[in-house]
Amino acid sequence: MGPGQPTMSNLEVPNLEDNGLNWVTYKERVINILTHEGLERHLYGTAPKPEELREVDGKWFTEEEPTKPLTRKEIKEHDAKIDIFVQQEAMVREVIYQTISQYTFLRIYKEETSAKLWIKLVSLF
Repeated sequence: MGPGQPTMSNLEVPNLEDNGLNWVTYKERVINILTHEGLERHLYGTAPKPEELREVDGKWFTEEEPTKPLTRKEIKEHDAKIDIFVQQEAMVREVIYQTISQYTFLRIYKEETSAKLWIKLVSLF
């Protein structure tokens, strides 16, 4: 991965037991590792998602400047921000997915964001 792109260190999170006996430890470790990795805002839903662009007649605009078309460079920079945001969301999900059972996975995986996934998981335990 290039500079500025997200990566994960090799920290370990314990698997969550289906009966929730280790929930307190599991929850704290997940929060701690994601904080260490700079991803806790995704867990809490406070990471700002880059704004959606609007296309008009083959030109792209932001909501902030709806009359000023973006340059190719600005579009590329925006796309890079979107890519990083999506990758970070996936990293949070993967930390959770790798540490829960198939049973628990099937109960939470349809949530739209990693924050909603976390809220759903918390509600189960």
